[in-house]
Amino acid sequence: MPATSTKIPSVTLQTDLVTDSMAARLCLSLVGHVLFLKSQIPFPVMQLAQMPCGDVGTQPILSDFHTNTMQATSRAAKKRQDLLNSFDTLASHLNTTFTALSTAFALCNEVSREDAQGSGRAYLAVVLGPTPGSARSRVMVGVDALEAKIWGERSEHGRGRRGADDHEERSDSEDESSPDCDSNSDVDSDESGDSDNSDDSDDEETALEAESDESSQAPSPPPSRTPSPSPSPPSPPQPSSQTYAQELEALRTAERLLSRTLASACGENDGQSMASEMPPTQTHIVLRAPRRFTHPAWVPKQTLSGAFDALLDEFLEASGEHSAQNDVKKKKKGGKVEGVWIRGRKGVTEEMKSIENGDIPEEDEMIWWTWDGKLVGFADW
Repeated sequence: MPATSTKIPSVTLQTDLVTDSMAARLCLSLVGHVLFLKSQIPFPVMQLAQMPCGDVGTQPILSDFHTNTMQATSRAAKKRQDLLNSFDTLASHLNTTFTALSTAFALCNEVSREDAQGSGRAYLAVVLGPTPGSARSRVMVGVDALEAKIWGERSEHGRGRRGADDHEERSDSEDESSPDCDSNSDVDSDESGDSDNSDDSDDEETALEAESDESSQAPSPPPSRTPSPSPSPPSPPQPSSQTYAQELEALRTAERLLSRTLASACGENDGQSMASEMPPTQTHIVLRAPRRFTHPAWVPKQTLSGAFDALLDEFLEASGEHSAQNDVKKKKKGGKVEGVWIRGRKGVTEEMKSIENGDIPEEDEMIWWTWDGKLVGFADW
């Protein structure tokens, strides 16, 4: 766990692991905070979405400026609508992004999935600048203990299927053993009949009487022991999941906690946290994920590894995760490191730590991916 006094604020959720939906919602909320705190939009995103298209403030009185004002209003409305459309697309993509990332972590940690619930660390960077490589500001968010779970897999399915198969095998073995018992009894009766016929072959009547006596004394074949089909054992009860209303309430509570944490960080640092005056520019989203990660909205960028690996090291050092080393050689091109942690009560598993730090297969190697969209800031409204 990080040290108590760190430069990076942390949001600790009241859950053991961070689900994919929770991570997506909080990362999207952070993007909205960054856009407003970095002066990329004149109002918060939710307020922009609620503003009517014709609400442009005080209308000019002079008719000479009416045409120019209407044109400026049209341009401002178009910029606002374009940003809202891009933000809505990002919200949709982040929901499936963290689901795919959770699946990738589960495949990396596949050996331990039967015994323990795995987790991983996700890192997402909000980059402000013309391109991700030439950034004016970079804000990192770390998601600790992201739930590693293969999408669409039922945890109890395999166990119930194995129990049903074992029951069918036992029934088949008992069915096969019953005909064997019947055949053995027939062989014994035939052998006893042959011995009696050889002893009394000279007297036909005696032989007939002996055969009748033997047949009357021969044991009747045992009744069939084929068991009646029994119903398959009931499947283990599934753990109760949250209702939709409970999930929404948990998401809203986490968003309010994130907002309070960022506001407190700004107050404690004398206003020198994320808030800063920047001219409107483009905002890019960069994600750290394994090579096996697949999503149509994300493009792998190997050329960003050097810059963003250095940013990640600075972020972890400021969080107290890494000790400061080689401070003289380290060059901080992007200025001070900014970001926030989103944590669950549990940390990442030992398997995921070994994957991040040790020798790993190529498909499990962590690289940086860029979102194929962008958010364009504006100041006019």
